[in-house]
Amino acid sequence: MRMYKSALALIFASILCLLSAPFVNAAESFTFNGNGFGHGVGLSQIGGKALAVEGKSAEEILKYYYTGVTVEPVSDWYDVRVNIGNKLTNATIQLVSNSGFLKINDYIINEKLVVAQFRYTPTGITTTIRKSKIVIATLPATNAISIKWSGTRFLEGEIAVVAFNAGKTVRYQYGQMNLLVVGKTFEATNTVRLKDEYLYGISEVPSSWPKEMLRAQVMAARTYAISKAGIYRTSCDCDLFGNTKDQLFVGLGKLNEGKFGALWKDAVDSTSIDEESGLAITYMGNPISAFYSSSSGGFTESSLNAFGTEIPYLQPVADPVSIDPLRNPNYASWTRTLSGLVVARAFGLLDVQELVIKDKRIEATSLNGTKASLRLETFRSRTGLPSPFFNLN
Repeated sequence: MRMYKSALALIFASILCLLSAPFVNAAESFTFNGNGFGHGVGLSQIGGKALAVEGKSAEEILKYYYTGVTVEPVSDWYDVRVNIGNKLTNATIQLVSNSGFLKINDYIINEKLVVAQFRYTPTGITTTIRKSKIVIATLPATNAISIKWSGTRFLEGEIAVVAFNAGKTVRYQYGQMNLLVVGKTFEATNTVRLKDEYLYGISEVPSSWPKEMLRAQVMAARTYAISKAGIYRTSCDCDLFGNTKDQLFVGLGKLNEGKFGALWKDAVDSTSIDEESGLAITYMGNPISAFYSSSSGGFTESSLNAFGTEIPYLQPVADPVSIDPLRNPNYASWTRTLSGLVVARAFGLLDVQELVIKDKRIEATSLNGTKASLRLETFRSRTGLPSPFFNLN
């Protein structure tokens, strides 16, 4: 009996200890203070603009942000396959010019009011042709569709402009499109010539910026595309994505920026050497991986810290303009709050109790004591923070 009473007393004491101990919850949110926008590796666009205002040439800008490089002619006459619609279930295309015609496989459209709608089905992509909302033709389902329009290198005739809508309408004058079933969706690509048809559509900086920064951006964009060209990605049926996964490609949108569109075209043309080559950035004779971003945290980041790979020409350099609120008003400084759930998912944990930043990494500790660590750039890309240049509030 005494042993039974003693056991009860021990259990009762243990319960009292548990009740009196503070109850620890996972954090509901975390607040971050930071600077800059983008990964911060390579060319800082805000910094490059400032250097151009100071009178630096495009070559000087590039050699400042990319260590030990050379600017020289590189072959750029070939085609690149640009993804303009990823994991689609539907899309539309129509002729928007007063001249020319559009060809979908063997079906020809030569009227502006006619719209072709593509839908994914288990048997392939179906095409429904409508005029003023009335169905005038239905094409058989197929796994691949070729789309050409006149006035291009791929189809003779008067110049045509088409509008493709895969969630957002974009106009194209150059290239030829392909739709391809991949898995349970379809991919849309536009095949364009790198040296002009592709670069004319790159929209990474405002065309109103200083001429030498525009030229620097063209050379960085050309070099980036060269480094990706020919490396076919099955998942997107492409060499390059036409969004910020690679470079923002907006078709005719860039050239149609009123008086400023001509400035971008001039920047592209002025860096083209001849019919087969254009100025690009090289290191030891080879085109570089020309990473660039909007701005940094006062210094650009090394490829080692950002991506885990040491690249000699991607080293940190001073970039003070990025933290100047007058010249970088939107991202000289910023504050963001993330929910505990978003942070936990970034680390692959059930919850997060504590975060610590050290040695260019961020470490999370869960309630059960499990720890996980990420590079700051990886954490940024997984959570949507503006940049990896941040501290905990």
